Amino acid sequence: MPRQFNILCVDDDLGFRRYLTKSLDDNYHIKFYALGFECLAKCQEWNYDLILVDATLPDMVSEQLVEKLKAIPEVSTVPIVIVSYKDSEKERTRFAKCGCDRFLSKVASPQDIKLLLQDVINEAA
Repeated sequence: MPRQFNILCVDDDLGFRRYLTKSLDDNYHIKFYALGFECLAKCQEWNYDLILVDATLPDMVSEQLVEKLKAIPEVSTVPIVIVSYKDSEKERTRFAKCGCDRFLSKVASPQDIKLLLQDVINEAA
């Protein structure tokens, strides 16, 4: 029986949340939060293999959320992937500076999403 991976996704975009859910199979269990502050308040309640953070959150700057997550001892080693519709070198560099491990385009194919998530989880193991 394959291992189930726990993913935290912080994104207020309901369309992307649905797309992500449909793109992944039963090996992935996803917990969603729409707001960064909600994530910070509850992120220690569950054990995550990976955290996805939207590049544009409605309640806080995404880089601040990443920095705050990396400062929480129970979460500090969990890989963080930024998800964005803007896939540019400038955007990738911006988020690499705050401690993100990878970048995922919101328009990636379901297969590309699975490959990237699996790569990041394997690198962290």
